[in-house]
Amino acid sequence: MKEFEFIIPERIVFGAGAINKLPEKARGLGKKALIITGKSSRPEKTELVKKVKDLLSQAGISSIVFDKVEQNPRSTTCNEAAKMCRDNGCDVTVGLGGGSPMDVSKFCAMLAVNDGQMEDYMPGGKYASKPESELKCLPIICITTTSGTGSEATQFAVVTNPENENKPGLGYDFWYPKLSIVDPELMLSMPAEVTRNTGLDVLYHALEAYISNGATPASSILAAEAIRLVIANLKTVLDNPADIEARSAMAWANTLAGIAIANGGTIAIHGMAHPIGGHTDAAHGAALSSIAPTVLAYTWKANPKVYAELAKLMGAAEADEETLAANCGSTLKSFLQLVGNDITAGSLGVTNEMIPVLAKDAFFTMEGAISNTWMKLTLNDVEQIYKKSL
Repeated sequence: MKEFEFIIPERIVFGAGAINKLPEKARGLGKKALIITGKSSRPEKTELVKKVKDLLSQAGISSIVFDKVEQNPRSTTCNEAAKMCRDNGCDVTVGLGGGSPMDVSKFCAMLAVNDGQMEDYMPGGKYASKPESELKCLPIICITTTSGTGSEATQFAVVTNPENENKPGLGYDFWYPKLSIVDPELMLSMPAEVTRNTGLDVLYHALEAYISNGATPASSILAAEAIRLVIANLKTVLDNPADIEARSAMAWANTLAGIAIANGGTIAIHGMAHPIGGHTDAAHGAALSSIAPTVLAYTWKANPKVYAELAKLMGAAEADEETLAANCGSTLKSFLQLVGNDITAGSLGVTNEMIPVLAKDAFFTMEGAISNTWMKLTLNDVEQIYKKSL
């Protein structure tokens, strides 16, 4: 068995009604919080923000709200949130919502207490290679309202630079939240499209962690269980959004998959989807779905054994190893058809002319994920995958 490390340096409170434990668990993490949330003005979101403010108050933490986070958060939004945090003397950030608010809460927690702007920490920026030991970070609380992204369980965050449309995934160990609340009851009002896209993000986190060349025995166990839960429950929550047991299963899959990528990493599916999101503003789950079957079909020969195992986890009929591996992409495509997300990159606005730029961006911003793929991918390989995905 290979040598590996396994890290879960945070407190995760899981279960229906877990939000009510916020006063007890958040006590002592700060005195004034910046609650970071999305632009949505849905009544249930407004009510949830008020509830979180009240619960934090019970923990002795006053709070103010930053509610400008986009679907694909921009570096300029992170800078604005950090300024608000500094100007108001906040000493803890609270990411409330899906992956975007949680990610911005991580960026804000760092930017508020270090020099520079968000762009300085992105690939090519003047602080991009600055050692983590030379940086500071405020405590972070994450309260997830979607079953997707896994940001509440990872050291990663994603941001788009509007100047060049780069969308890198960045990571620091101090971005592991001090506290994460995973309450399936907060997910009951998710719109169907958000449920679909975030649920599929969970699946990609899990399947990529499972077939990553950085996978460990521990991360693979978590990834396999997350895959099983998504395959068994995503269609159910789409058909019956109020099914709390299915919602709970998806929420648990999300957290498991987050821990799995924190320890095993993602592969070229995420590496190539990020540029699509950066250049088209497509929802992350949709960008992933548009290329994932092609990535699997293109790369399976590099490790038939693990791709065959993945196919079986996704429900493929019994067959020999090579057949299972070769059809792994088709097996995924069948599931995407089942949940209504069998789409192409072209349908998201990707054109043939964009492909050289997307491929270069993939290597520039997400080289780590590209290199986690068992097949050693060249720039030409990535271009071919994009073309086959149109």
